[in-house]
Amino acid sequence: MGRTAMASGERGAVEPPSLTDYMLAVQHPRLCFPDDEALAASTTVVDPLGPVTGSGVFGCVFRLTSEDGALTWAVKCFTSHSDARVGRYRTVCAALAGLDPAKERWLVPMEFAPEGVLVDGRRWPLVKMPWLPAAPLLDWVERRKEAPAALRAVAADFTLVVRRMEELRIAHGDLQHGNILISAPRRVRLIDYDAMYVPALAGGARPERGHRNYQRPEPVPYGPFMDRFPARVIQLGLLGLAADAELWDRLREDDDRLLLGQEDFEAPDGSEALAALADSPDPQVRAITAQLRKDLRSTTYPLPPLAAVVTEPVLARVPGARPRPAPDTRTDRAAGRPAQPQPARADSTAPAPGSAPNSASSSASGSAPNSAPPREPHVRPEPTPAAATAAASGWVPSGGTPRSGSGTSRATRDARRPVRRVWKDPVVLLLSAVLTLLVALFGVFLVLVDPAWSPLR
Repeated sequence: MGRTAMASGERGAVEPPSLTDYMLAVQHPRLCFPDDEALAASTTVVDPLGPVTGSGVFGCVFRLTSEDGALTWAVKCFTSHSDARVGRYRTVCAALAGLDPAKERWLVPMEFAPEGVLVDGRRWPLVKMPWLPAAPLLDWVERRKEAPAALRAVAADFTLVVRRMEELRIAHGDLQHGNILISAPRRVRLIDYDAMYVPALAGGARPERGHRNYQRPEPVPYGPFMDRFPARVIQLGLLGLAADAELWDRLREDDDRLLLGQEDFEAPDGSEALAALADSPDPQVRAITAQLRKDLRSTTYPLPPLAAVVTEPVLARVPGARPRPAPDTRTDRAAGRPAQPQPARADSTAPAPGSAPNSASSSASGSAPNSAPPREPHVRPEPTPAAATAAASGWVPSGGTPRSGSGTSRATRDARRPVRRVWKDPVVLLLSAVLTLLVALFGVFLVLVDPAWSPLR
């Protein structure tokens, strides 16, 4: 497993161990972590595929537990070379060491060891963090996509975290679903500080681009406000789902995003996802969508900060945003039913959504002449949040798995969604069970009355 000289421009550099090398090494903690007594005495957690729990472009993560099982750590090892990594991590660790984790609840304590892991006779850097009893963002949203109050609560907490980090002049550098964990009670925790900015790094180069489904096509400058665009993407996704849970199945083309993706940022005018969010029943979602479009066109930095989250919005469809087809009067006549009257079409000079009506006309008769009757706002009921707590989950490093399709076309998902929803209704399930029981009892009764009876006769 010896390593040879690396790429051009890194004379004398040695290629780091591969994922396979690390997988073999960490199965012997006493040999692999000679300078860390806790890790050396620990046990590596394995699954059917081996000890690795997550891997990405820059490294891989392993899970180790203490002998008594009371402590669990996430250990990140690097599979890519960087001349600046050691210096950057030392600078970031020094900056974070001055923060109080009890106050900065987004912060996960981190230890960096420049020569912490021994593989094939050579020492390599590692990052050690406590393994959190928390759920990755996408897993958490999957279980609560129809709990709007919970989604808005997490969106609000995430917004506070981003604002607090800006006050500290700190930026994460790669805000995306894999680097966000949700712990009880609906608290946002951030992991993977490879691309973090701290004041002592001012004037330096950005170490990595960030996840493609959360970054602008045109990158923003490296600094304390570089998280604003990806943070707005995440805030918008959470609030958009809180207003309309159907967007989860409708807009997600793969499992490597919340709602929006790189193609939406590269061609916003033709984006179905941005169009759907612009038509949200939540006025704040519509406003954030408009701001995101401005962010994509902006050449001025920093971008505007995140807006405070309205935790209890009044949900109402934009009038005229989704016109409904007129009823088919021919079908009504053929069935012997009277044709249903069509509602009057709104006049093109009607006031814009949210504007005040003409006081003179409204005071005279309560409605303007030659205009459509007022539409009642559509209010989406809020289902009760799930009672189950988030299952313990792991740390997934940035630059994760390659993009892959869901295996099911959007048209297929849309076609079968109503059926799936009906059969998940507990009332429908109960009625089906009762009907089945009655049919069975009736059959038993017939057999008792007439033993010669058979349904096949």
